[in-house]
Amino acid sequence: MRYFMSIIPPADLKAEQVPQSLMDAMGPWMEKNLSTGALVSTGGLKPASEGKRLGGHTGEVVVTDGPFAEAKEVVGGYAVLEAPDLGAATALASAFLQLHIDNGLPDVVLELREIAGGANY
Repeated sequence: MRYFMSIIPPADLKAEQVPQSLMDAMGPWMEKNLSTGALVSTGGLKPASEGKRLGGHTGEVVVTDGPFAEAKEVVGGYAVLEAPDLGAATALASAFLQLHIDNGLPDVVLELREIAGGANY
């Protein structure tokens, strides 16, 4: 089964504040999990100020440039995981979060949800 993991850093965290030790630790973690197939895809997201939001509540497509309304939680990255069940996906996500804790970023929050179908499934 595939799981989508949202990576939610502290709202005020800047890219230059991410410890190099975390980046160094994530490399081997990603390589290992990519090679086993447990990690399908991952990436960081540019700031909301560089994005667009699309909505259709008016009956037409409306495009709004970022930044958007202040939010306490903003997704900063994602990972797609492959695991036999939610318990195994949770263990994988826990190891990923532990890398952050061990390298000085304990305030990162992860949200883990099973992907229900889709084109890549």
